[in-house]
Amino acid sequence: MLGGLALVVIVVTAWLAVQPGAMTAQTDLVLWFNHPPQPFAAVFAAVNPLLRPAPLAVVTLVLAGSVVLTAHGAQRLEVVRALFISLTLGELVAQVIKRVADQPRPLAVIPGLDTHAYPVSPHGNAYPSAHTALVVAAVSALWPWMHWPHRIVGLVFAVLVASNRVYIGAHWPIDVLGGAAIGLLCGALTWLLATRWPLRRATPAIC
Repeated sequence: MLGGLALVVIVVTAWLAVQPGAMTAQTDLVLWFNHPPQPFAAVFAAVNPLLRPAPLAVVTLVLAGSVVLTAHGAQRLEVVRALFISLTLGELVAQVIKRVADQPRPLAVIPGLDTHAYPVSPHGNAYPSAHTALVVAAVSALWPWMHWPHRIVGLVFAVLVASNRVYIGAHWPIDVLGGAAIGLLCGALTWLLATRWPLRRATPAIC
């Protein structure tokens, strides 16, 4: 059910993203995120250095590693498999849709946007946000094996990443919605895989 809902959101947001006037309709919201009022400005500025490519990968690995370490036995293999499949599928789907939608980023459309010292100018197409897709794919894939502290951290992390992509002018709001839906769909597929074809250690025969 969750995967089906995510698929509907992907279709709807992809359709909306390519409609005439879609970028104009989102410009005010992008400007708000780019120069938000307090206390949002302080929060976005504080977490911005942690959400650049290298720190983002480190944070993701730490979160995933802690989930793996708290899992038991064969569950660790399930966690690793779910994470690998979800991230691979999320990247593949996001990149394919990017090329089909072929939408410019806000930085290429709205003059004067602040990248907030992002180390490299975001390149490629806008819809969907691959960063958001991958983070949500990772969090949703690990969700069944997460304890509540992990889940809270994962949810906050995903929201901050999605907000940051608009904050630095790399994406339109609809891009992060589509990216989140892609990540959720990929995670839901790994849940189905773990339920239908679980990884179990063979039980030795007792003579």
